[in-house]
Amino acid sequence: MSDFIIQTNTIKDTNTLPSELQIDSRIIYCELKEVEKTVQSIIEKVMQEGDSGLRELTEQLDHCRITDFIIPKSELEGAWHHAEPEFRNTIEQIVQTVRDFHNKQLEHSRCFSRNLSILGEIISPIDSVATYVPGGRASYPSSVIMTVVPAQIAGVKNILLLTPPNSKGEVSSNILAVAHYLGISNIVRAGGAQAIAAIAFGTESIPRVDKVVGPGNIYVTVAKRLLCGIIGIDSLAGPSEVVIIADEECRPDWVALDLLAQAEHDPLSRAILFSTSDEVINQVQEVIQSELNAHPLPFTKAVPIYLFKVDNLLAAFEITNKIAPEHMELCCADHLRLLPLIRHAGAIFLGNGAPVALGDYGYGPNHVLPTMSGSRFSSPLSVRDFLKTSSYIFPQKGDPTLVYSRYASLAEKEGFFFHRKSLLARINPHDIV
Repeated sequence: MSDFIIQTNTIKDTNTLPSELQIDSRIIYCELKEVEKTVQSIIEKVMQEGDSGLRELTEQLDHCRITDFIIPKSELEGAWHHAEPEFRNTIEQIVQTVRDFHNKQLEHSRCFSRNLSILGEIISPIDSVATYVPGGRASYPSSVIMTVVPAQIAGVKNILLLTPPNSKGEVSSNILAVAHYLGISNIVRAGGAQAIAAIAFGTESIPRVDKVVGPGNIYVTVAKRLLCGIIGIDSLAGPSEVVIIADEECRPDWVALDLLAQAEHDPLSRAILFSTSDEVINQVQEVIQSELNAHPLPFTKAVPIYLFKVDNLLAAFEITNKIAPEHMELCCADHLRLLPLIRHAGAIFLGNGAPVALGDYGYGPNHVLPTMSGSRFSSPLSVRDFLKTSSYIFPQKGDPTLVYSRYASLAEKEGFFFHRKSLLARINPHDIV
């Protein structure tokens, strides 16, 4: 069992992040590079040897021998029908709430006229997608919902699910049950970098797909990074994190539980509280200590939980925007009025009744979120991740912006002879359809 570390401090200078909260991009880069050679060899083995290479790697890394990577449909049907009625009912209700939220994200093709010409965008779904659902020692049926539902709403025709087996070669029946309920029949019993390589290149039994989404360990992350361009990816996932801003209006016992819920992801998770109240910090610390004395976290490495005193809420928001957390809870008075102060956060939870766990398990928004300060430039997984856009133009005679010589002059500046000639050839209006 792990120890825990509660670090308390007071922040006076909001211009610089406290050292314990800084993410050193150089360290992250070095960590990724450290496993890159291993992942590269895994990718090349699967690329060259197909199923046999994947089978050998699965035996070596997952400690099980797999005969058939594709799970039979009968096994999926059995998992759903043998699931407890309460579990089935829960899944049905959560799928509906997630579907209702993501339906609002669907975009449609559009066009507009400029003078007499027509321009526009055609929005269409990606043909094939793999969703990666972590497995092995743990089961994440919620991740099946979060990755599959938006792909279905977008209209993706071919959805394949990747999930690693346990040491017996088995996949969680809960994952299989949810996949069956969602109508996903193509489930691959493989994980890690080797699974990402398999769907990037295709093997004898596993089809190549156009994009992969979903979180995984560092080997999955590095494989996605190396194969990006050969296959589309959503993001590069890192350790999970939460920042909570709380004042005297919060429930300190609930805040403590939310910090602990984050800490139990893994010992690299970050659980951070900013509060204007010494009393709140002291009460949160007492509850954390009491809870962990009764229920220690199941890690061998000490897990840090950070509690910071700030002079005012504006200071808390300033620091939080520098962190750009994956999850952000706002447990204070006037939280709706304060919402515009949050510029960078993957998912925001407003009020005492909105723990991160509510979002994790399907209240509506997606739980696949940017980590490692990624919310500065990226967004949660959504229907938009499964759509692509093609632009089109239909120029017409009489459009005053249709001056071929103008565009030809820029082509000449860039040194492209035939670009210029191609444009100038259209100056005769009789050649325009």
